Amino acid sequence: MDKNSYLIDLSESDSTDFGRVDFSAQGDEQRVFSAIWGLESQVNSGGFIQFFDNEEPELVAFAPEALRSIGAINCAEIVSSAVALAPNRDAPEVADHLERLEEEFYTYPDRLTDLLFSYIAAHPQVFGAAPAGA
Repeated sequence: MDKNSYLIDLSESDSTDFGRVDFSAQGDEQRVFSAIWGLESQVNSGGFIQFFDNEEPELVAFAPEALRSIGAINCAEIVSSAVALAPNRDAPEVADHLERLEEEFYTYPDRLTDLLFSYIAAHPQVFGAAPAGA
């Protein structure tokens, strides 16, 4: 099983709180997973505006910190810039800037799958044992 397939299976399992427990009620490690998983799924299917509109405000605000906690520093900067624009997202010039940030995000300047997998593997007490060799 590759890392991405494992993370997809994990996101749909009872080993994560993603989509099952309010973000504010999740533990630290679970919040990191939920923020990154929510960010990626929403931005990849509809951009930052979809991310802002479909995720809890607390999760959106936490996403840059979650990225930094797994070592995704470049992505954290992109997402931090986007989150700062969220309150004015309907203004045409802001929408244009968000599109440019999406393009930067889509280049994946950090290897999010590898970094998130490593984070999960480092917390087996929370997520269970990650498969060896993935």
